[in-house]
Amino acid sequence: MLPPSFIGPAGFKALMFLGLILTGSAEAKRLALVIGNDSYQNVQPLKNARSDAKAIATELKAVGFEVTLKQDLTQKTMKSSLRDFKSQVAGGDEVVFYFSGHGVQFGGTNYLIPVDITADSEAQVADDAVPLQRILDDLTDQKARFSLAIIDACRSNPFKEAGRAIGGRGLVPVTPATGQMIMYSAGAGQAALDNLGPHDTNPNGVFTRVLIEEMRKPGVPAGTLLKDVQSDVVELAHGVGHEQVPALYDQSLGKFYFRPGAPGAAPAAGIASLPAASPIHVPTPAELDESYWLGIKSSTDASDFTSYAKSFPKGMHVAEAEMMTRKLSRTSAKSAAPPEAASAATLKPGGPYHGFVTSSLLPGKVFPAIWTINKDGTVDSTNEYGDHSHGTINSADPNNIVVTSICHLGNIGGVQRRYPDGSISTQGVSQGRLVNGVMSGSWYDKFQTGEFLLTVGDGK
Repeated sequence: MLPPSFIGPAGFKALMFLGLILTGSAEAKRLALVIGNDSYQNVQPLKNARSDAKAIATELKAVGFEVTLKQDLTQKTMKSSLRDFKSQVAGGDEVVFYFSGHGVQFGGTNYLIPVDITADSEAQVADDAVPLQRILDDLTDQKARFSLAIIDACRSNPFKEAGRAIGGRGLVPVTPATGQMIMYSAGAGQAALDNLGPHDTNPNGVFTRVLIEEMRKPGVPAGTLLKDVQSDVVELAHGVGHEQVPALYDQSLGKFYFRPGAPGAAPAAGIASLPAASPIHVPTPAELDESYWLGIKSSTDASDFTSYAKSFPKGMHVAEAEMMTRKLSRTSAKSAAPPEAASAATLKPGGPYHGFVTSSLLPGKVFPAIWTINKDGTVDSTNEYGDHSHGTINSADPNNIVVTSICHLGNIGGVQRRYPDGSISTQGVSQGRLVNGVMSGSWYDKFQTGEFLLTVGDGK
């Protein structure tokens, strides 16, 4: 749909300056290696790893890190990238290593898996994969003042899915060296959630989306911040009947901040200049449960109630969902067809439709916006800051409406706003669901993610 206002050149420079205020030496660098492996060739490919890596890289760049982003690395390119990164690290530096992809453990050792691995035995994995401990040892050898390794590789064992009895699910605990902090997206033997259910359209995994939100808070030491990530992920996972407890191993000295400053301080100047808006409320699991139920309770599609029961197996409306599933399942295909047709027809040309959007670059703000759906299958949107977008919309499936658009930034006070890379336009993708005349979902571009909601009528 449409991203809200963004950081202007002066504000972005101020944000970068804040990111360079460190507790260590003035000559120390902030370096990060971020890897996202999705396109596995011989084991189960993943869906979120690349988008998670891109999102983390964006956040680290915003606070002054020199980021090396790598995606879909083969054995050769993964090992060479690690060697190159090691050569950049010097004594006193502050370093972040982030990996999202497949991992496996056996014999007390954790291995990160390149996309081209073809393992038939544990010995072959040991030769062709990358031991996590090697990466940690390299950072110790380079005498980094602080190093943080974030490993989102706690998924199903890729080799067992491919019919090979190699290793076990998840990663085994690790002992960090002095000055190191290590976090896994899930505890030993647990699997990390990629989403919160079939209708969760967020492009990032649950752990990474929570981590990003916490990283934006100024004045919070990394140890406290990561404990908050841990508790938030536990709560979200519990809300959908899943156990996921991110594991934190900490031997760091002193305090490290992603964003220095006073806790709860105002954003940088470029952000603070925007008009204030209502804060975004982060829903509790119970509120997510109730919101989901309110969106489907009038549905005539039995699959909506089946999906609810799967997403909230301990939800407050499970009994009602089961009753509605049985009731609608008994309805003949003939009588069920008209409501389905009506549902598909609810998103029709017209406007202006009113709603709002949020942006991960501007947490805590909501932005009123207006959409118009044109007869030729295109959609236009504007907001009060002069931003506008134009794109195409595919609404054939009301449960998966997709908009692809080019978004252009407007002006405030005669000053052209720009994206973090200096450009004034970019391509965005939105995915949403239409229920009872309200379309809601999430959107993203290469700089950020956000949510949107608009009222398009009841289709009558």
